[in-house]
Amino acid sequence: MNNFPVRCALWLVTLLLYPVPSSLIVHSFRVEVLGQHSLQYGALPQEPKLRFSDRVVVRLAEAEWKEIDAWYRDDYRIARVTVGFARSGSPIPHVEACYRVLGVHPDQVWPRIVARRQAFFGAEYETFFGKASSPKKPVRSVGLEECKQRNKAA
Repeated sequence: MNNFPVRCALWLVTLLLYPVPSSLIVHSFRVEVLGQHSLQYGALPQEPKLRFSDRVVVRLAEAEWKEIDAWYRDDYRIARVTVGFARSGSPIPHVEACYRVLGVHPDQVWPRIVARRQAFFGAEYETFFGKASSPKKPVRSVGLEECKQRNKAA
């Protein structure tokens, strides 16, 4: 239907039957009568473009907020601050973030945790934690022959 008077009449009848807010009348006329289907008139607001690092920071902040474990919360905060320092061009963002959140160099975090435990437990430290502060299985390679032997035994 390319006839302008007919489109205008139909638009007026539709406007009388189905009123729209006065702020949208001009936009409605442009779209329905003139056929201007452009987004330049504000039909859909444009969302601001976020950088990838902004989205990462938002996710880390959400995770930090939802976390109930204080140590994991600190980890999320260190990660979030690290992204911030990296974004600003720091050559060692993880070190700066660790200093900012924990007040210590990353290499000194675990030794300080162990020292704090030893100070807290005193003579009972070895009975509670054992000789090693974090026991691990010895490292060894698993060869093909050993896998075959395990499969035969099972």
